[in-house]
Amino acid sequence: MLSANAEQRANIKFLTKLGKSATETYNLLTEVYGDQCLSRTQVFEWFKKFMEGRKNVGNDPKSGRNDPENNAVFKEEKKGDVIVEEHETAIDGEDEIT
Repeated sequence: MLSANAEQRANIKFLTKLGKSATETYNLLTEVYGDQCLSRTQVFEWFKKFMEGRKNVGNDPKSGRNDPENNAVFKEEKKGDVIVEEHETAIDGEDEIT
């Protein structure tokens, strides 16, 4: 089953194939979905994507987002590096004093 947003994107794709304009598409979607309609900007962006040949109505993968599990491991490793660096600095400082 499609999510509510994916359903609207499928309708946008359908309306582009019918030759509707972006404004007509937005007006029809607001008639059907009311307050739950995608924003005007989102409708126009998706309309443009479908006019340019996009086929998929699904979300694009987000760049720069890490898997939370991998992110936790990175934080632990980074934390370990900081502790080691601080420890080495303290040892280096003692060596210079002696």
